[in-house]
Amino acid sequence: MRRTMYKNLILGGVIIVIGIIAPNVIVKIILILLGLANIAVGGLLYWYFAYYRAADVYTRIYDDHIEHSQKKGLSGDYLEVSIFYDEVRKSWQTNSGLLVFELSEVTKSQFMIRHKNGSTEQISAPDKCELSFQDTSAKLFLIEKLWEQIKYPHKEYNVIEDDDDYYSKEDLEWDKLHKHGL
Repeated sequence: MRRTMYKNLILGGVIIVIGIIAPNVIVKIILILLGLANIAVGGLLYWYFAYYRAADVYTRIYDDHIEHSQKKGLSGDYLEVSIFYDEVRKSWQTNSGLLVFELSEVTKSQFMIRHKNGSTEQISAPDKCELSFQDTSAKLFLIEKLWEQIKYPHKEYNVIEDDDDYYSKEDLEWDKLHKHGL
């Protein structure tokens, strides 16, 4: 998103400069307005980017549960979740990168909304809980290290071990860099 923001700001500046240089008055006005619109979109992206990088968003991973806080839309409210691993039926990722937990009988897990004014509201436990992570390191730690606890589908890849005698003496003489003709 940050790259898109900078692209819009730079593109808006370039379009305004071209608009100032343009000989036709109508083309000048259209290009300058288009450049200002691009700069406005870049400004909105900056505001959105800065708004979602809040310090109140966190993920804490423990041996038996995860505590997670994330923004709820543009309202300024936060969804605070505490999910215990033994209550997770299965988990997966959506195409947009959200980590989804399907929960069985919820007894220990807690779900609450913390409003802008500081008040909290306990909500009933949903069947599925979608978590968005501000940085992906916590999500990757969950997926790679705790995949059994969160019942995330895990694929074991075959490890190919390189034998010492993989290359014959003739191969080594013909292809010293081991590129095999590529």
